[in-house]
This record gives sequence, C-alpha cells and structure tokens, in this order.
Amino acid sequence: MEHFITEKQFWTGIVILIRNYNAVNKNIFACVIHKVLKVKKGIAHFSKTDYSQFSDFLELGKNEDTLVSDSSEVDLIHALCSVEENKSLGDECEGFLILCKFLSKKLQKDIEAVVNIDLLIKKYTCRFMSCEDLDDYAVKFGNNHLTVDILTQRSTSDKSKRWSDFILKPKLVKWCTSPTLDSVEETQHTKSLQLVDLERYNELYKMLKSKYAEKTLNIWSKAKESTDPLKYIYEDLAIAAYLICLWQRVGSPIGFADLGCGNGLLVYILSEEGYNGYGYDVRRRKIWACYSHSTRLIEQTIEPLSFKLPEDVDWLIGNHSDELSPWIPVLSATSSFQMRFFLLPCCAYEFSGAKFQRRNTGISIYQDFYAYLNVISQNCGFITLKDRLKIPSTKRLALIGIDRSYASNLNEKQIQHIANFVEEERIKYGNNISLLDIKLRDPHEKVRNCTQINKKIIDALILKIFHQLLSPANNTIKTNNNKIGRWQSGVRLPMRDIAHNLSKSDLQSIKAECGGIKTLLRNKHEIFEFHSGDLIGIRRPKAYAPHTQYNRQTIKKRPCFFHVHHPDGCPLSAEVCTFIH
Repeated sequence: MEHFITEKQFWTGIVILIRNYNAVNKNIFACVIHKVLKVKKGIAHFSKTDYSQFSDFLELGKNEDTLVSDSSEVDLIHALCSVEENKSLGDECEGFLILCKFLSKKLQKDIEAVVNIDLLIKKYTCRFMSCEDLDDYAVKFGNNHLTVDILTQRSTSDKSKRWSDFILKPKLVKWCTSPTLDSVEETQHTKSLQLVDLERYNELYKMLKSKYAEKTLNIWSKAKESTDPLKYIYEDLAIAAYLICLWQRVGSPIGFADLGCGNGLLVYILSEEGYNGYGYDVRRRKIWACYSHSTRLIEQTIEPLSFKLPEDVDWLIGNHSDELSPWIPVLSATSSFQMRFFLLPCCAYEFSGAKFQRRNTGISIYQDFYAYLNVISQNCGFITLKDRLKIPSTKRLALIGIDRSYASNLNEKQIQHIANFVEEERIKYGNNISLLDIKLRDPHEKVRNCTQINKKIIDALILKIFHQLLSPANNTIKTNNNKIGRWQSGVRLPMRDIAHNLSKSDLQSIKAECGGIKTLLRNKHEIFEFHSGDLIGIRRPKAYAPHTQYNRQTIKKRPCFFHVHHPDGCPLSAEVCTFIH
C-alpha cells in the first residue's frame, strides 16, 4: 500500500534517516557527520563527482568558493525541516554534500560515505567509499510518494532488493508519516549520546564487550543468579562506556559511589578499568562474592538525611536507583560543592519513598518523573545536562549534574534552599508519611511471585482456571479451535470472568502473595497466553528443534501439563515437547 506524503514530510524522514541509518542496518552503530557543504549552484555537477577518497571530498570547495561553502549540521537540519512545498529555492541553496562516517557494530572497520541532498529534484543519495559490505542507494520524492533505488548492488542475490523493499522503504515511510519535527531543537532532542564522542564511545564499548562479556557470563553462572545475564551485562557495559567517555571529557573522578548498585556489575566494570569507587545497596547479592577484591560493595541502607559519603568520592551514580533517584541530586549538592552526579532513573518515587504522584497526566509517568527529577536538579543548583543512552532498556534518559548555577561562596545559602525545597515537597507528596521518616526498601524484601504459596493451592487454582477455559458452557467468545489433530484449544475469557468464578479465599491468597491473578497466570506462561482486550486463553504447545539454540537448562525438567491434564493429551510427541511425557 502506497502512502501519500508531503514534501515537508519527505525531508523530515530524510533528517531522521541521516542520523538513524543504524535503524535500518544492524551492522551499523551510529552515523557521525564530519563535514557539511552547502551547494549554492550547480548541484548536478558536484553530484557526478566521484569522491572515492576522504581527501577528495575535503579538497572540494577550495577552488569553488563561490559555488560551495562550509556549513553545519544544524544549518542542514534547519534547511530540511523548513522546506515548504512549491517554494522556489532560487540561488541561495540547491543542496548539500555531507561527509559521514558510519561506525561499525559488526563489521571490521568504520565506513566513510558521501551523502548528496538535491533540493531541486528532491533526492537523497548515499554512496559508501571503498566498501563492499553496504549498498549505495537513493531516495527520491515525486507525486507525493517516495521511491528507493539500489545504485550499486554488492550481492548477486536479491538480498539488496529485499532490504530496500522490506526494511528501508517501510521505515522511511513510517518516519515520514509520524508526527513531524518542527524545529532544530526537537531533532536535537531525538539524538542519543550527545555528551560523548561517538567514535570513542563505540570503540570503547566494543573493547569492554570483548573484555568482560564472556567473563561476566561465567561469573553469573558461578553465582547461580536467576536474573537475565544478557540484559544486565550489555546494559551495564554500555553505561560503563558512557561514564568513562564522559569522565575523559570533563575530568576523571577521584572516586565514585553507586547508590542502589543492585548486582554491583557496573561497580565491578568501572573498578576493573581502574576507577576508584564504591557500591551501596540495601541487600547483599550472591554475585558480590564472585567479583574481584578491587570491587568494593557495601550492604547498607542509605538514609538520605544522615548518610555520609566517603571523603574520596566526588561523583554519585544512580543507575536505576528507584527510591533513591530523587535524592541523588540532593545528596550530590549537599555533600560538597565539587560533587557531581549521573542519574539514570527507572521506577518513580517521591522523596518520602512513596510511589510517585503524577504532576502532568498529559505525558507518560516516566516522562513526568524525568521532568520532575530535572526540577529537583535545578533546585539543587545544577546546570542539568540531559542525554539519551543506547542501552537495551526503554528507560534510557539520563540526567547529569556537572557544573553549578551559583558561586561556591553561596553554597551554604543554597543548601538551606535545598532543605526547604525538600521539606515542602515531602509535605505535599508524602502520602501521610512522617517528615522524620523516609519509607525505604526493606532489607528483607517480601517475595510476591507465587513462590511463597503452598504448591497444592497453586496447582488447584491453575486447574480450576484451565477447566474453566475448556468448559463447553463458555462459548460466548469464539476462538480458532485447532481442527488439525482435533486438539481443543478452548475459549478466551476476560480476566473479570475468570476472577468471578474463583472463591474469595482463592482470590485473597494469591493477592496477598503475588499481586493477583494476572501475575499467577503470567508465571504459568507455558499453559496460558494473554490476548488483546485483557483476554486469557490456553497456549498451544510449540515444538523445539534439537539443532536450534534452545535453552538446554529449561527443557525436559518438569512433567508436561497438557500430557497429564488435557482431555486430548499433549498435541506434541514426547521427542519434540519441551516437557517430560
């Protein structure tokens, strides 16, 4: 299906493509723009030039100063975002030539490229220099549609055309038809890693991965940690690379303190890289004992009103620090004038430790909390910097406090202002918690994931819900009963109907220990599946292929529920079912 787009939408999509080629090519980490040239006249002439070497491009303009002039990325974005349909461009600007470097994530080396933007014929062209891995391509606008052409097909197969038709073009159309970016400032806000050098960050991140990824996986296995190692390892490696690049730019810390450090992985990586630091958390983790002795991890409840940092600490880190997140700027500002902070918030809390109360319901709770943390930082006197990290998490917006908005001789006055601000906020949003107390996390956190309920009670509830979904009486919602093999897949029922057929004692027991029916059913994902509209159904078992990378630790460990309890048995044979028959 062809999408109708305007010229302004087309150039908006091109702006996003320039910065986000990595979104259409998994081998690329990011694009760095090194040089922008504005072509005043004769764009067609310059477009035909073969810039096969970096130096060829840099020479351009030295003898053509009347036709080509140096420009900037900001000018480029501004020009593309302000294009109006049917507007005569005149002699002021016919297009742009851009020298880019595409930072490699999976390829052996970074790749240089020349991008040509022709405003007259409304065309974007990208040609890679001395590269056999990426296809040159062009995107053109006409008759309110865009077309994509592969210019130099590197492969003899139809891989290039598939990439063009099913990855590049659909992504471009999505970018073009999404809400437009109306200003240079808005496009700047969409950039990631603005405060660090991208090339240095990419090289450092790749080095840290090769150095620590396998090592930390072995540590995870040795500690028998139940959490997903791949998520935490690559996320903390990326955060470590970011912090090291930031510190190389603004000055290395004397020492850092990671408050609410959890598994301590970030502290371990930074310590191994030669940075002096500490990690604090309310509970010791099993994995702590597996790190090297240079990793200093301390089991301690952080009481914000009385906590004292070691004298050799001048950077605070809040990496998904939950209840401590609003306190990170406060502790940083009140500890010493030299203290700085890095805050990557996740779960939203008030100063009191109570759940965050919305200030602006027009945005997501995460955006609302992030904006409030910025208010806290500003009230603490920081010139607050913002950045977006590249990590495997949706919560990747960081706040960074390096410089103050006031002189050091006003520090005592500022500390008093902070105390008054915090007290006022706790009165307004304290949820009836005393000003003398802060509701912090219990060192012995109660497990609420069904593991504390008697197994017989859980099994009885699961069977009751299972038979309810199989019951012929529940035929108000039709489903695709699998006629192949005549295996009954039952019906899909809303959560409220399932709850209505359970006794009060059943509901009370699971609510007290695991938060309700939804948690119980999600924990039994091999039996039940969730559908749109809060509907619950029976999951049809899927076979596993022995040659695939299936998690060998989880297969053939428990009896097959369907083999034992389903009236038709399990639809899979014992050989391919992941459970025991």
